[in-house]
Amino acid sequence: MAKARSAPKDPPAAQQLPNTPLLQRLYWALGRLRSNKPIKARDIAEEFEVNVRTACRDLDFLRDQWRVPIEYDRGKATYVLTEPTAELPAVALSQGELIALYFAEKVLAQYRGTPFEPNLASAFHKIQELLPEHVWVSPSSLDDYLSFEPGPLYTPEAEVFSDLLTARRIRRKLLSRYRSPNSNRTVQRRIHPYHVFNHRGDWYVAAWDERRKDIRTFALHRIRRATPTTEPFEIPVRFSFRKYMQAVRSRSRRQIYVERVLDAYRQAPRTLGQLRQADRKLAAKLYDRGVSLQTIEDALTLVTARRAFQDHDATPLDPIASLHYILPVIHELQTEPPIPGYIDYLRSRLDRRTPALRTDPDHQLS
Repeated sequence: MAKARSAPKDPPAAQQLPNTPLLQRLYWALGRLRSNKPIKARDIAEEFEVNVRTACRDLDFLRDQWRVPIEYDRGKATYVLTEPTAELPAVALSQGELIALYFAEKVLAQYRGTPFEPNLASAFHKIQELLPEHVWVSPSSLDDYLSFEPGPLYTPEAEVFSDLLTARRIRRKLLSRYRSPNSNRTVQRRIHPYHVFNHRGDWYVAAWDERRKDIRTFALHRIRRATPTTEPFEIPVRFSFRKYMQAVRSRSRRQIYVERVLDAYRQAPRTLGQLRQADRKLAAKLYDRGVSLQTIEDALTLVTARRAFQDHDATPLDPIASLHYILPVIHELQTEPPIPGYIDYLRSRLDRRTPALRTDPDHQLS
């Protein structure tokens, strides 16, 4: 029996990862050989519907590039493995390919509890199986200079997620048991699911709330039960998810602004430290007027200083009971700004008793 010369036994060098169809054929062929089953080029051709010439090149690739110790039996026209095991070459992944795999594995966490989790996990597992036993990586480990932490993620119930998608797909109203983030009570809501989306790793649905008569955002992890009804609904032609999210983000910035103004006012010296609904409405109006947080901070400082440094024989003033008290001072600062450094001088005299609002560029809202 004439035999072709076997491949050299030198350690295989790192190789670039072949394209997926070729990789599948190579591993299928190697699996046959490792099972002590001789293989012909025609076997590969029939299994993967390629021509015999392509299959011959695959076997040459195994022998010459991956240096798998195989020999060709000319009498039987088959290839056989000459050693019980064969060490495959390491695959040199580019930095881009390695980072892509790294993030793919991390992002899988965002789909836990969703109907997509099993399929995504299966797909990622298949990718891992396609890789050789050894993958060559740069000596600098990715974890030394790269990390991905999506933060604490909430996992929705898989059944809830599936029922919600079903209701959206067939456009049926949904009965839900929803735990309110404000009262922490579970209430029943009848909603029309318009759009399911992921924001910062967590899942939400933009839906029409029949009770509130408005489009609201519901966190999926707060939905305890979702039951599609037989009642159909229509999504308004004017609804645009992109525009809806822009409005939501705008409301979020407004809410943050309002909370910072009220927090500064509540903690300011010589105020009652209590908030009324009128104060909240005024803070929202100040945002709409474009009054900066810096101006409000300066107004609070000026008001506090004037009260703190009044004459000793003057009649003591009552504590400030409303945010409206600083409106004239805001107007004063806008129309007749003080000389540079004056407000800072007052703050130093007040020993920094006025809580500062965050006004650095990363938090400026106006």
